[in-house]
Amino acid sequence: MRMIRMPSHGTVAAYLALFIALGGTAYALERGSITSREIARDAVRGSEIARGAVKRSEIRTGGVASPEIRTDAVGNREIKANAVRTAEIANDAVDAAKIADDAVAGTQVRNGSLALADLAQGVANVTFDPPALNQGECAGDSALPVTNKQEGDTALVLPGTAEDGWHEDLVLDAYASRGTGDPNTISVVVCRQTGPGTVDPGPQPLTVLLFR
Repeated sequence: MRMIRMPSHGTVAAYLALFIALGGTAYALERGSITSREIARDAVRGSEIARGAVKRSEIRTGGVASPEIRTDAVGNREIKANAVRTAEIANDAVDAAKIADDAVAGTQVRNGSLALADLAQGVANVTFDPPALNQGECAGDSALPVTNKQEGDTALVLPGTAEDGWHEDLVLDAYASRGTGDPNTISVVVCRQTGPGTVDPGPQPLTVLLFR
């Protein structure tokens, strides 16, 4: 009778190791078998996500905050109409350079929200120093320089307030957008309408709004 020889312990260990290597620990995962609840927070980084792998429908509302979006990562074409409200825009975040021509109509501007200085292309503060005046006398400067004034600009000249130093006896009687000097000058006339005696009012503040 032929005897069957028992394998050695080393042979058994070798076969067992081969079995494990070939299939003992290999498992195939079906699509959708791992859900978000089975992934630890911060376990998946941006470098581990393929471009375009995450769609908008897969992001819950409020799931992405501002600190998680890099500068200029979202363009105009990626924002749907009316998606961004006024409350979501920081103060002074939108300047004139970011607003397209004719993008804002009159119906989109709140009553009283704009001052003349908001509409002008330039604003300059100048002073005119008239001589001492009696009641009824006037004085003017036909070449008062205005910073940043350009050829062809239309000027709107406003007298300063009492807090600015405008004398209460004076009125701005007349002005012209173009002085007799360089293009950056205007012409102004002030008159003293009330008050006794002779008064030297001192330098008078004027605000010049420039429209091109």
